[in-house]
Amino acid sequence: MRGSAAIIEFMRIGVIAVHPGPTTVVDALVAGVPLKAAWAGSSPPAAGRVVDVELDIDAVLEWDSTIAVEDGAAMLRPGPLLRGTVEQQEEGVLTLRVAEGLVQVEVAGGSVDAPAGTAVAVVAEHVRLYPTNT
Repeated sequence: MRGSAAIIEFMRIGVIAVHPGPTTVVDALVAGVPLKAAWAGSSPPAAGRVVDVELDIDAVLEWDSTIAVEDGAAMLRPGPLLRGTVEQQEEGVLTLRVAEGLVQVEVAGGSVDAPAGTAVAVVAEHVRLYPTNT
């Protein structure tokens, strides 16, 4: 991981809009969910393109605040929700499948019984996109 709490490798995103500035921000469609994200590439993508990226969520997730099993998603704090399924759970780290990408998220606040295949939702805030140029 790039020093952050969660990275999805090789995720395909749709670029909706690009907002240039000191930090380029893109409006992107990720697994069907609209997100605002900082663009970490040297040149921004064009609106309307589909690009391959690593998606970084720069936050430690907390059960029942920013991550929950799917039936508890309504209790999460407001924000864009990425949905996926548990691949593996280890102490403090949860591996999820979101669309075609795998995500390792750092989770605080203990563990929840979430065996492989359990549907979960994650509040996707503080997102940064790294182009893979593939």
